[in-house]
Order: sequence, then C-alpha cells, then structure tokens
Amino acid sequence: MVWSLGAAKRRRKLADDAARARTSRLGRQAAWTAVIVYNLVGVTDIVSTLMAIESGAGYESNPIVRLAMDHAGSGWIAAKLALQGVISFMVLWFPHWIVLSFFALATAGNAWVVYNNFAIAGVF
Repeated sequence: MVWSLGAAKRRRKLADDAARARTSRLGRQAAWTAVIVYNLVGVTDIVSTLMAIESGAGYESNPIVRLAMDHAGSGWIAAKLALQGVISFMVLWFPHWIVLSFFALATAGNAWVVYNNFAIAGVF
C-alpha cells in the first residue's frame, strides 16, 4: 500500500513536470525539431538497412530486429515505424531538456548506424 501511494505521487509529479515542460514554446519547438530529425533518420535507417542487406555485404546485427525480419517479413518495417511513432509521442508529451538531450544523443547514434549501413552497402 505504501509503495503504491509513492508510485502515485511520482506519476502525478511526472505528469506535472511534463505539463510545465509543454508550456515552454522553445521546448515544444526543440521537441518537434528533434522528432522530425529522429523520424527522418529512422526512415533512412530502414532504407540503408535494406540496401546493406541487399548488397550481400551486410546483415541485421540487432537480434530483435533480425528476429522480426525472419518472422514478420516486411512487417518489421511497420513495427519499427510504429515504435518510432510511440517514441515521438513520448518526447512531444514530455519535452524537458533532459529528455531532449538523451533523445538527441540516441538520434545521433542512430545516424551513425545509418552512415555505417550506407558504407557497408558501398554508397560511400
């Protein structure tokens, strides 16, 4: 019972912090910019992954995505885009600078993966 009361307080505080973060125009603009870049990188990741695999020089190294590719065929693309949508919504719901900072770092890491995929495919 005590644990659930503490969890309820933390959820309420999180919701309040998110509401405050959404009142910042700069925060909202930064969140939208980050989400747009993230989704562009995400779509490019799909394209570059397919190019690397089709070149014969690459393979999917993420075991979860590889499992989805093996069992869902091209459905893995829809699953990846759906996950990107959920993550995008979460960032837009809570555009706090800490969230945006980690999100930007993760997006930069994914951009590096895209670059690597293109290099494997022989584009660069």
